[in-house]
Amino acid sequence: MKSISLREIEVEAARPFSLALVGAPARRLDALRRLYPDVPPETAHPLIRAFDSVGECDGFPQESGSFDVVIDAGGGWAPTGGRVSMFSVGELGGWDLMVERLLDERADLALPLARRFPGLREAVARRTIRETATANAEFAMLNALPGIVPVLGILLPTAIMGDLLMLAKNQALMLYRLAACHDLPLDARARARDVAPLVGNAFGWRALAREVVGFVPGGVGLVARGAIAYAGTMALGEAMHRFYEMGERPTRAAIGQLYKRRIGEARETASGILHRVRALPRPRGLLRGRREPGDA
Repeated sequence: MKSISLREIEVEAARPFSLALVGAPARRLDALRRLYPDVPPETAHPLIRAFDSVGECDGFPQESGSFDVVIDAGGGWAPTGGRVSMFSVGELGGWDLMVERLLDERADLALPLARRFPGLREAVARRTIRETATANAEFAMLNALPGIVPVLGILLPTAIMGDLLMLAKNQALMLYRLAACHDLPLDARARARDVAPLVGNAFGWRALAREVVGFVPGGVGLVARGAIAYAGTMALGEAMHRFYEMGERPTRAAIGQLYKRRIGEARETASGILHRVRALPRPRGLLRGRREPGDA
C-alpha cells in the first residue's frame, strides 16, 4: 500500500472543472435534486452555472470550451454562435444513461465529479469497482495465477506471491479511489485500518478458492482463476463502498453474501476474457495442444 501514490489520487480528485446546467427552470431543479439528493434544490450551488438555454440571449458564453461539462436538463437548446457539446438528458434516454455517457466521454473527470456531486457517486463507484475487478480477473488469468495452489494447500512460491500482491495492490488502489469519491481524507493509515480486517479475514485466497470450487466446473482452470479474482474484488469494493456511503462496517457474513452473489457474473466475465484471448492471432511456432485444467 505504501507504493501507491495517494498524492496522484488527491490531485485527480481535486481537479477543478466548470459545469453548466441549461434548460427550463423546473427541469434544472430536477437535475439539481439528482446531483445533490440530500440538499434542497433551491440552495445556491457555486459549482454550477445555470442558464435557460445555450443561446447568447440567455447569457450563455459563446466562446468554445467555456465549460468542461454542459448538461441539458431539458429544453436547453437554442441557436448559438458557438460550438457547444452537451449531454442531453432527453436525447440520451434519461438521467442515468446521460450520466453513463458523461463518464464514458469524460473519464478524466469521474473522481472530481463524484467528490463534488453526491448524486454521481454511485455511478462512479460502481464503474471503479467493476473496472478493477475486470482488470484483476485479466491479470489472474493472463499471468496463469494457479487457483490450484490454495485449493490443495500448497505453500505459495515467491513468484505467485508477487502476483497476489499485485492483485491486492489493485484492490487497495480501488479503495483509495472509492474514498476519494466520497470526499474522505486519503490518509494511508486510516484507509489501511478500514481494509485490513476485510483482506485478512474474508479475502484470503485460500478461502476464496474453497468457495469458488463449488460454483465453477473444474474449479482450478483459467476461468476459476479469473472468477476468484473478479468476485473477490467486486465483493470487497461493494462492501467498502457501502461502508463509505452509509458508515456500516460490513460483517464477514455480509461480505460472503456479496461474494456469492457475484460468482455467476464473475464466471461469465472470466469466460469472456478467455474467449477474447483464444481469438487472438497465434504467433508462429506456438506450441499447441496443451490445455489448462477446467478450460472445457
